[in-house]
Amino acid sequence: MSPGFGTLWKVLAAEGLRAVADRTADRLAEARRERSFSPAPPGWRPAVPVPVLRVTATPPAPRLGGVQAQLLARLSAEARRGPVALLYPTATCWRLEIEAAGERRSLEFLGSPPSPLALEDAELTAAVRSAAAAVGARAVHVEGLAGLPLLSLRRLRAPDLRLILSLHDFAAFCPRPHLLEHPFLRFCDYCGDLERCGRCLARSWPLDGSWQGERREIAAALLAAADALVFPSEFLLRAYRDLFPGLAMEKARIIAPAMEKTALPSRRPGPLRHIALVGGVQAHKGALVFADVVRLLAASDLRWSAYGGGDAALVTLLRSLPGRPGVRVRGSYRGGALPRLLRRDGVDLALLLSIVPESYSLALGECVQAGVPVLAFGLGALGERVPRLGAGRLVPPERGAEGIADAIRAMLREGRAPEIPADAAAHIPGADAAAAAHRDLYQALA
Repeated sequence: MSPGFGTLWKVLAAEGLRAVADRTADRLAEARRERSFSPAPPGWRPAVPVPVLRVTATPPAPRLGGVQAQLLARLSAEARRGPVALLYPTATCWRLEIEAAGERRSLEFLGSPPSPLALEDAELTAAVRSAAAAVGARAVHVEGLAGLPLLSLRRLRAPDLRLILSLHDFAAFCPRPHLLEHPFLRFCDYCGDLERCGRCLARSWPLDGSWQGERREIAAALLAAADALVFPSEFLLRAYRDLFPGLAMEKARIIAPAMEKTALPSRRPGPLRHIALVGGVQAHKGALVFADVVRLLAASDLRWSAYGGGDAALVTLLRSLPGRPGVRVRGSYRGGALPRLLRRDGVDLALLLSIVPESYSLALGECVQAGVPVLAFGLGALGERVPRLGAGRLVPPERGAEGIADAIRAMLREGRAPEIPADAAAHIPGADAAAAAHRDLYQALA
């Protein structure tokens, strides 16, 4: 689990020393967590059955993104209420981690990470069935479809094994789960033209539109076969209803992702001096839009920062922008650290500039906990959650960088950034609420 020198060097070159330190700390924490599960002896079984086996495409490592961060937070909360079991692929095997009756044990099954292009994977099927039998599970809960073979998941459903799917993004609709169209780096607008889809996919993989068409048919069958579908927001549920006509709405549940709560003193709004891009320096997170905004407001006295890891070329671009002292790129940070970083660095306004629809946005919740208002495009779940929380202002996505710059100019004329209601953070569900909602779901299916 120790980070490779090559990886650390790339992070150092692109994001800086503090990002390297945080990446290293994350890796060490992952290693400690893995060691806390001692290998199970031959023939071992948990003292109590584990009713639901969770399956994910990656380890529950916060450095890998919001899906993994919220899963780890929720599993920790669920383990305080009852037994939990998680199965995920490593470089050499499928690893099963069980926490039950005061024991933390691990088992390994033959296999390796599935190909991102595979629709079927026999090793995954065998590992899931073996793991479910080992812990006495009566249901499999797949935590996100990205990176997993959809046909194999469909075939897991059996009379003695129920199937629950958590849909965190658009992975059922496209292997690019954020729907960023290549090479144009724009939102594909839920493309239904398979020839156009084929041209986009061919930029990354040897695929064509017919493969995409087959995959969507398999995805529809998978959604129909599942016993329950869990969505993080009303927006994503509506989007899936439109993308997959005939979706059984009675199977759907909306459960907000788990968040670790950060208690901070209240913050009083003041003059707008420091603006930050939040969510990562990536094209789909709006890094190119941010660069244009900085250029448009180059004559102002504003300070600019960017938080989160990302594409090295985009990091270089941001650092080369005009202005004094220029754009400060904070780079990677530890999971849950963003609220304190925003407060410590005196950020007055956070920009959530995703050019594709966010399914929920954990970053929005972190900004609210920090008391830092946001400016975002009115797209996806952000278009609903920002006004609902009173967390800031929205700009129509078609207005692009000009619209964001105009909104900032208006705030400068007003003399301050928007103020977040004092009780906004109380409306963001924590890990215990997410764990309780999932337990209710499991009991309803029992």
